[in-house]
Amino acid sequence: MRTSILGGEIAGRGLLGKIDGRTGGALGVTVLIALWLWLGIGGIAGTIAGLGVFALGVAVLYPWNGQRSPAAGWVRNWRFVLRRWRGVTAYRADSEGAAAPMLPPPVGRAAPLDLAGTPHADMFVLHHANPGEAPYLSVVMEVEGQPQRLRPIAEFEAASARYGVMLSQLARDGSFIRGLQQINRILPHDPARHRAFVAARVAGRPGIESLVRSYEDLIDLTAHTAEQHRNYLVARFPLTGEFAAAARRYGYGETGWAGLVREELARLADLVSRADLVRPRVLGEQRTCAVLRSMQDPGHPVDQHEGVRWSNCWQDYQAERGHVAVNDKWLHRVAVVPPEAVAAVPLGPHWLAPLLVEVNPAVIRTLSVRMEFVPARIARARAVRDVAVDGASRHNAVAKGQVGDGTDEMLLSASRRRLDDLTPGSGHHGVNWTMSLSVTAADAAELARVSTRVANAAANCAIGRLEWQDTWHDAAAIATYPLGRGMAVGR
Repeated sequence: MRTSILGGEIAGRGLLGKIDGRTGGALGVTVLIALWLWLGIGGIAGTIAGLGVFALGVAVLYPWNGQRSPAAGWVRNWRFVLRRWRGVTAYRADSEGAAAPMLPPPVGRAAPLDLAGTPHADMFVLHHANPGEAPYLSVVMEVEGQPQRLRPIAEFEAASARYGVMLSQLARDGSFIRGLQQINRILPHDPARHRAFVAARVAGRPGIESLVRSYEDLIDLTAHTAEQHRNYLVARFPLTGEFAAAARRYGYGETGWAGLVREELARLADLVSRADLVRPRVLGEQRTCAVLRSMQDPGHPVDQHEGVRWSNCWQDYQAERGHVAVNDKWLHRVAVVPPEAVAAVPLGPHWLAPLLVEVNPAVIRTLSVRMEFVPARIARARAVRDVAVDGASRHNAVAKGQVGDGTDEMLLSASRRRLDDLTPGSGHHGVNWTMSLSVTAADAAELARVSTRVANAAANCAIGRLEWQDTWHDAAAIATYPLGRGMAVGR
């Protein structure tokens, strides 16, 4: 069986392990203050003061629960209060037809390319230029998933391998698609249209009344488990010097950008078809904005796209600590799946099936995976460095006769596995990834229940925990929208 190991490594490399830079800096300042008190005051009083400051700093700043420190939790809460005071936790949509709409604050600076009067007027390409991140373009493509039929496990494994080949092709040098977002949107199936069809075409025939009633009962019995799945891919094009130079072959300015994007999307559609994904189609403005509107307010059907534009697809919302309320009707919660929460065990092609298709009763949910491709030469250099560090750490422990808890062996095994996978000629490249999911309900009690059901389904997918983004749901929701967001990317 084709398997992969996606779990994060159980410890970090370096002096501070997995402690992030800000926490490490704060701990360093604490140590300096403790030393200053110890040496400046001197004597027993200085020693007690220095040790007290050091102990207090470690107690407050160290992430004892493996997620965030007490100080980080306090900062998070105060930041929510500050954001609410500034008015950025609430959004009221502008009137329809506004030429320059006010976007929700988390969306930042994003606007469609002006392609009117060009050969690419049918395309909808978003230009993102937010402070602190490299500018990029994004385009949404809808796919219908794999063909529906009974399949042996070998076919799923082959499809998984072809999907991996697609990602490798996108990661190679010369490809301008440097990131991909995969979105799976799951909605309860609405049987209203099917009921209307049965009533109009079948129910009126004589002699089958009992059969129709039995069929209606069957629809009622399966309504709470029936779901519809919508699948999207978002291609991300960083606006680098190489991209600008290649775009000049297709025209100047935004026209050239759109020409190069169209060429790359044609290649992506071909790769998607070879990966056994059905009917890829690039979405225009109305269909893209209808997807965005439906993700915010499921009361708007995703296929009801007439008249939906970038200027009117954004819905009113109010963020609370435990959720964000949209149009005073729908409550959303967002969670992030930390890489270290995924068990470091072999995972087959169906490892996410419980989260995608086995949540009962049906729950409105969105699963988003952002992937940033790392060329093989860069990923291989990082793997070589990590193997050298892990090997040296393990050698020193053996030389000193230290008995470890298995961490050194696990780290060395993980880095060697990455280096083996990246062997020259293998065709493999590196990837950085992040996974986010959102759940939606009509009231707070139901939202709590669906959150529990989704967390239980995640546990069956070898996901140890979900980090719910409390006090931050309005901003975190952007990671589940088809905008190519959700992870920090180096320039």
